[in-house]
Amino acid sequence: MRKVVGQPGLVTQSEDPQQGSIRRLLKGVSKGHSRKPAARRSKSGTAGSMSVPWRRGVAAASVLGVAALAGSAIAATPASAGLLSGPTTAYIVSDTGAPDASAALSAVGRVGAAAAEELDAGDAVLANLTSLQAQILGHIPGVVLTPDVSVSVQDTTSQPSATRAPAAVFAQQTGAPALWTQGDTGAGVNVAILDTGIDPLPDLAGRLTPGVDLSGEGNSLQDSYGHGTFVAGLVAGNGASSGGAYTGEAPGAGLVSVKVAGASGQTDLATVILGVGWTILHRSALNIGVLNMSLGYQSLVSTVFDPLDIAVQKAWQSGIVVVTSAGNAGPFNGTILSPGDDPLVITAGAVDDQGQANPADDVMTAFSSVGPTDPDGWFKPDLVASGRSVISLRAPGSTIDTNYPSARIGSSNFVGSGTSFSAAITSGAAALVLQADPGTTPNDVKARLLGSTNPGPVGNPFVDGFGSLNVYGAVTDGPDGGVHLSQTTPVMPTPFGATVSLETTWSGSAWNGSAWNGSAWNGSAWNGSAWNGSAWNGSAWNGSAWNGSAWNGSAWNGTAWNGSAWNGSAWNGSAWNGSAWNGSAWNGSAWNGSAWNGSAWNGSAWNGSAWNGSAWN
Repeated sequence: MRKVVGQPGLVTQSEDPQQGSIRRLLKGVSKGHSRKPAARRSKSGTAGSMSVPWRRGVAAASVLGVAALAGSAIAATPASAGLLSGPTTAYIVSDTGAPDASAALSAVGRVGAAAAEELDAGDAVLANLTSLQAQILGHIPGVVLTPDVSVSVQDTTSQPSATRAPAAVFAQQTGAPALWTQGDTGAGVNVAILDTGIDPLPDLAGRLTPGVDLSGEGNSLQDSYGHGTFVAGLVAGNGASSGGAYTGEAPGAGLVSVKVAGASGQTDLATVILGVGWTILHRSALNIGVLNMSLGYQSLVSTVFDPLDIAVQKAWQSGIVVVTSAGNAGPFNGTILSPGDDPLVITAGAVDDQGQANPADDVMTAFSSVGPTDPDGWFKPDLVASGRSVISLRAPGSTIDTNYPSARIGSSNFVGSGTSFSAAITSGAAALVLQADPGTTPNDVKARLLGSTNPGPVGNPFVDGFGSLNVYGAVTDGPDGGVHLSQTTPVMPTPFGATVSLETTWSGSAWNGSAWNGSAWNGSAWNGSAWNGSAWNGSAWNGSAWNGSAWNGSAWNGTAWNGSAWNGSAWNGSAWNGSAWNGSAWNGSAWNGSAWNGSAWNGSAWNGSAWNGSAWN
């Protein structure tokens, strides 16, 4: 569903005889809302006080009070009553000119509506609006309306793969067992699981905190759907119910259940934002170092305006490492879901590890969502991890367990696929980094995880990001030999459907060498013209030529590229031999000069095993 974004000074024309009344109402309501800055103000990252209890209907009185004090522009006349009555739709209302929810709260009151909830983490309020109230607010400069859309936890079919047996080799792939033997199991770090709840199973005994239930079911330690328990097992299961056969990435880490969905696996955007806000408020008291969000929705506005992106940015800036799933909408470009589309957080895509402990044999899954993000063009995902036919904990009697009995592994485990589970494994890895070096900032946790990756299956920043998760390298590099990442919150929104320069979005991403502080990243090699001139405007990137099996399969690593396919007529035609390929862009000094032949490219960073392995040869 497309969000409604306020446009300054616009009053739509229609043949409605009441349009004059609408304009008069709009004129009155707009008083005090004459501004619309070009960009959202930067936020400090600290959460304001949030309403308790955490559900609908707690802020109506305060809104009406604000409206009364300000002098509501809508008089209680028969005309206005007729215009502002009728069926309502839930919207999240924010104001781009305010650093909190106060302006949105005032705006909602001025159109005669009552806020159902304050969403401080998203600098917004939830309100049930008639179509006319929504129209009026949508024309107030600076006000943004976001429909309170449905949000789903991210998994694919839970049936076992028809092509290979289920496996739990993800920890071996990332090098985690070598850290366990050194005493690093994630102990002392709590990971908040914002999901469908977590069943208190033996694998999690002594390390599970109830947290909060925002789903309405009344028990955060009851997983009626089965997704949150599966995610929790991948993060921190210790294998107690399987004799040690199936463990999580960080088997000593603690877990906090932030339940936002019940037996359907569905929730709404406002509830997710409330869950993020609850996590921020309880970060210190519960020692929450990581927030796992294996869910998402397809946003149609810039991350600058998206209230869920605003919320996860606040969590990140408060000191919480936020890990999100890329989404299961691949393999086409522009399919990264919110909040995985946010440039600050760590976004995980999914590979098929083929049941092998060696990540060199991995292939991309067809379902893993692909960047750049729509509409901003951010470079996502950040990395990839196992996400196909992985084994974790079963929630007995849950929706998934009941619907897919053939996916049961023994009496206590289950098999599933999806980027949800890649995110869970990455969250466990973040906990291992935080135990090894307590106090590491979210930016530096991200730097270590991205700076230590193994080569990905395809080497495309929009498909497998920086590569495959390698937590052993992230921990053993340590703060002295590692690198640091500086990230900033974007403030300039991108209109939906606009063409954006990938050079611009690249320069603000983790791919830009200037964002890093450390010899491994400080050269000019990343700042060259490789991305210059590239543009992203949606459909141009949505064709199968970029996202199909040619990019995600074995075609890049196998013999298909060394055989006759390169020597045949298909490659000798004008498309390759024309001026576009023979011109100065390829033959000129830009490609033959020192930038390509100098020491920056011939040094150990490029000639080491990471670049000379089979994936590149």
